[in-house]
Amino acid sequence: LKENIVDASSQWNDIKAIKVRNFNFIEDSEKTKMLGVVAQEIETSSPNLVYESIDRDPDTSEDLGTKTKNVRYSVMYMKAIKCLQEAMAKIEILETEVAALKAA
Repeated sequence: LKENIVDASSQWNDIKAIKVRNFNFIEDSEKTKMLGVVAQEIETSSPNLVYESIDRDPDTSEDLGTKTKNVRYSVMYMKAIKCLQEAMAKIEILETEVAALKAA
């Protein structure tokens, strides 16, 4: 089902730029503290992670004339996995260097 398969480029800087925030939703009367990201912030460093959806009335599905920014979490997760792999490779190199220094 897939072709032209190659390794993804580094995602280090994209992931490093993402700010993980605590917040609550305005309409949440209990003000439940959430952990997540803000689409408008991610959009500045990784615009392809953000898309807009049309706001619709929940009862009639009528277009309300506004849009909401959303995050493509599935893509962000893949970027995070790639970045984790990069970090693991760096750690392994450092561990090898430390072991060599201790042995000397």
